Amino acid sequence: MRYSPEHKAQNHENILSMAARSFREHGGDSSGIGTVMKKAGLTKGGFYRHFKSKDDLFVEAVARAFDEMGAGMLEAAESAPEGQALRAIIERYLSLGHANSPGMGCVLSALGPELARKPLSVRKRIEVSREAYRERVLPFIPGQTREERIAKFQLLFPSMAGVLTAARMTLSPQKREQMLNEARKFFIAHFAKA
Repeated sequence: MRYSPEHKAQNHENILSMAARSFREHGGDSSGIGTVMKKAGLTKGGFYRHFKSKDDLFVEAVARAFDEMGAGMLEAAESAPEGQALRAIIERYLSLGHANSPGMGCVLSALGPELARKPLSVRKRIEVSREAYRERVLPFIPGQTREERIAKFQLLFPSMAGVLTAARMTLSPQKREQMLNEARKFFIAHFAKA
């Protein structure tokens, strides 16, 4: 049976959406093609009509995750009072809601070590998405020059990803919240103060 281009595009979108979430929740290596296709309501056999390989799906899913995260950070920044954009980004990133929702959150905190182990060809493609994410957030990072803002971004965001990962590992809800609160105060004081 032939499907319309719109139907195929919708299926592709469903697969990508499920993969982006599943990979962040369970890891790319743990989320098999069959699992992702089943969550998208499709058969495993149809996978190769949409992607050349699991690596291609992984790269597109990670790009989707960066795009979703960038949109959320942009929304926080743009709705913040004047001069408080970076503070709003930090508060959103290091929130309990973000910590409790890995499938909808930061791809670096969910998949960082896995991303680092991927083949060079995959990492190069993922780097393009990471840099696009950086460019969306960069206007809200203080600094006299672009290089200074990039340097701050490269320190701030991976550091927050590490805190978020540690918070997710913490079993006690009180300790998790305390860790996030202390990290927010630290990063706001050191990065978001004018």
